[in-house]
Amino acid sequence: MKNKLFIRTCIYYTLIFMATSGLTSYIALFYAEMNISDTQIGLLTSAGAIMGILANPFWGVRGDRAKTKNNVLLFCLIMSAFNVWLFPLAGGNFPLLLLATCIFFFFQMAINPMGDAISLELASKHNFQFSTVRTAGSLGFAIMSVVAGAMIEYNINSIFVAYSFLICMAILAFWQIPPVQGYQRSKQKVRFWEVLKKSSLRRIYIYVLILSSGFGFFISFHALYSVEQGISVSLLGVGIMLGSFSQFPFMLIFNKLYDKFGIRKIILFAGIINILRWALYALWLNSFTVLFLWLLHGGSFILVYLCLAEYVHRNMRKELKVSGQMMNFIVLHGLGRIIGGTVGGLSAEFLGYGVVFGVIAGMTLIGVVYFWTSTRNNEELLKTGATP
Repeated sequence: MKNKLFIRTCIYYTLIFMATSGLTSYIALFYAEMNISDTQIGLLTSAGAIMGILANPFWGVRGDRAKTKNNVLLFCLIMSAFNVWLFPLAGGNFPLLLLATCIFFFFQMAINPMGDAISLELASKHNFQFSTVRTAGSLGFAIMSVVAGAMIEYNINSIFVAYSFLICMAILAFWQIPPVQGYQRSKQKVRFWEVLKKSSLRRIYIYVLILSSGFGFFISFHALYSVEQGISVSLLGVGIMLGSFSQFPFMLIFNKLYDKFGIRKIILFAGIINILRWALYALWLNSFTVLFLWLLHGGSFILVYLCLAEYVHRNMRKELKVSGQMMNFIVLHGLGRIIGGTVGGLSAEFLGYGVVFGVIAGMTLIGVVYFWTSTRNNEELLKTGATP
C-alpha cells in the first residue's frame, strides 16, 4: 500500500507540474502576441496574485473544516481545467483578460498548497518523503517546459489545450489517493489569520516576501527578457528544463539538510544564490549563458518552498495545516507576484529588464542582511529542524 500510494502521489504531482509549466512559463508570450504591454502584463500577473490572496484564506478554511480535504481540491482542479479556456476566448481584450485571470486564479491558486497539505500528511502517515514526491513534480515541470516551448512555436494556444488535458489526467490520478480529513469541528473553529501568531514565522515571512518579489518579476518577464536578448524559445525551454533538473539534488536530500542545518541557514543560502542569479541576469544574459543561469535555479526557489512547507507541517497545529500551507502560498506566490509583477512591470517599461534585475539583486542583499541580523540570536530558528 505504501509503495502504491507513493507512486500515485508522484504521478499526480508530475501531471500537475506539467500543466503548470506549460501555462506559467509561456503565458507572457501569449500576452505579447495579443499586443498586451509590459505594464498590462504586470497588472495581469498581479491580478492573479491578488485573487490568490483573497481566495487562499477561503480555501484554507474550507480545507481545514471539510469532511475530506480531497473533495475541496477536486473541485478546484475541475474548475481550473474549464476556466483556463477563458484566456483564449478573451484574446487581446485587456478587460476580458483581467476578468479571465481573476476567475481562473481564484481556483488555480488553491491547487498547490491544498495538494501539499494532503501529501505532507500522507507522507507522515505512510512513511515516505514529501520532498521526493515534489521531485516528481519538478521532473514533470522540466519535461513540459521543453514540450511546450516546441508546441507554442506552432500555435500559442496549445498551452491551454495542454493545461486542460493534463489537469483532467491529474484528476483521474488524484481519485486513487485516499481521503485526508479536515481537523476543525463545529465547536473548534479556528480563524485563518491565527497562522501568523508565531513570531518566528512572521520574521520568516517578511524575509521570504523580499525573495518572492524577485521571483514574481522573474516569472512574469523572464521569457520576454530572454527573447529580447536574442534567445530562442526552444533554447529557453531547455533552460527551464535544466532549472527544474537542478532542483533534484536539493529535493532528494532535503530532509537531511533540514534536520542538519535548520530553516534559517538553508533560506539564507537560498538568498545568497538569488543575489548572484539576479545580478547575472542584469549583466550577463545571452544565448551562451542562459543555460548556466538556469542551473542556479536549483539553489534558490525550491529550498525556500520546501522549507516553508516542512516548517509549517511540523510545527503548525493540526487544525491549521491547510491554512498554513495557504499562507505560505500567499507570501511566496501571491504578494511576491503583486510586487514583482506590478512594480517590476512598470519599472521595466521605463528602465528595461536588465536594470530591474539589478535592483532586485540589491533588494535581495538587503533582505539577506535583515534576516541574518534579526535572527542571529533567535534560539528557535538557530535550532536544527527549528520549531516556533
